[in-house]
Amino acid sequence: MEPVARALGRAWVAWAAGALAYVIAIFNRGSLGVAGPMAADRLGIDATALATFSAVQLAVFAATQIPVGLFVDRYGPRKMLTTSLSVMAAGQTMVAIGEDFPTVLIGRALLGCGDAMVMISVLRLIAAWFPAARTPVLAQVTIVAGSAGGLAAASPLSAALRAFGWEPVFSSIALMTACMIAVVRLAVHDTPPGSPLSGPRGAVAGGTLRTGLAEAWRQPTTQLGLWLMFTVHFPVQVFVLLWGYPFLTQGQGLSETTAGYVTAVPLVITMALGPVFGVISGRRPHWRMPMVLGIVAATTLTWAMVLLWPGAQAPLPALFLLAMILGLGNPAAAFGLDIARAGSPPHRVGAASGIANIGGYAAALLAMMLIGVTLDHTHAPSTDPSPADFRIALATQILVQLLGVGLLLRRIHRRPGPPAEGPHRRSA
Repeated sequence: MEPVARALGRAWVAWAAGALAYVIAIFNRGSLGVAGPMAADRLGIDATALATFSAVQLAVFAATQIPVGLFVDRYGPRKMLTTSLSVMAAGQTMVAIGEDFPTVLIGRALLGCGDAMVMISVLRLIAAWFPAARTPVLAQVTIVAGSAGGLAAASPLSAALRAFGWEPVFSSIALMTACMIAVVRLAVHDTPPGSPLSGPRGAVAGGTLRTGLAEAWRQPTTQLGLWLMFTVHFPVQVFVLLWGYPFLTQGQGLSETTAGYVTAVPLVITMALGPVFGVISGRRPHWRMPMVLGIVAATTLTWAMVLLWPGAQAPLPALFLLAMILGLGNPAAAFGLDIARAGSPPHRVGAASGIANIGGYAAALLAMMLIGVTLDHTHAPSTDPSPADFRIALATQILVQLLGVGLLLRRIHRRPGPPAEGPHRRSA
């Protein structure tokens, strides 16, 4: 056995490398957001085609969560992180050199696929290297680090694009992503020496992928984590990734600069409160569900206030309040991952995390499509949507919210025995 200090040092190095990979993944994920007008000019596409980039990337991300979780359990986080960075570097290279819509679309799909592998791999590293009491805080700190990548993909990236242009900037991002592969290979080890999971990966993973998926799904905590994330995570994703900016500019009449500030608020809230939520999850696990239900209620009421405000526009403080409440959904969603991990045996942590993580993104896709279809049917094709059109369309997300609450409450009432937060993993 290694000395305790050396083992602890290796644990922090492995986590830091994984967290840095997550920062780069989030930076890649948001890298097209500020390049929308430039992409439209370069590729000769309209707003609908531009929105397709986000939808396809999110769809690929959601669709690969379960297989990625199974592969992390079978092959380990080190191999999956290097694979994810390779795929993202290839995707970003296609974005850099692409001069037509299909090429850039394939590149964004590859980015979604590579991005999908990172967080689950980091969660697997945390579960293997650290005591159970520390994992919720470290998971939230990882999310906070990722938010820094999201902020870097906003104003700094916009300035770089204006100064240097499309190909140099996106090629540099691809190169940076590729260089991170060497860091991961040097710094990341799947498990501490002597760990029960440090032997042959295939044997530990339990045979077939189908067996792994079935075993992970049978855990009540996996299902609870899935429906928790389905319910609490999608509103902030819908707002930040697609519909928040057009709602604020076209539906509320804000300037592009002010709308940018409002849409950045959820990331700031995540960075400020993520560690606090992590401490609560680790020390007061019985607070998780009341907090989630409270945030869902606050989200619904705040959206209702904004959409029903008399007159054409809600006041700016109300819009900032909405963004702040939506920002609570990011750290609260991590409760679902904490519950899924804590209720799973060590060799199924990846699969359980993947199943739980798909919930928020599946709900986001459903809500995005519902809003888009409604918006298309509430205004004439030759005109821009009016503020009233946006209000009607954005109100449809309540249907997804109600579905999620119903499924979550059903799972809570079916959960046998004591709260599912009791860990299968080591607690010291």
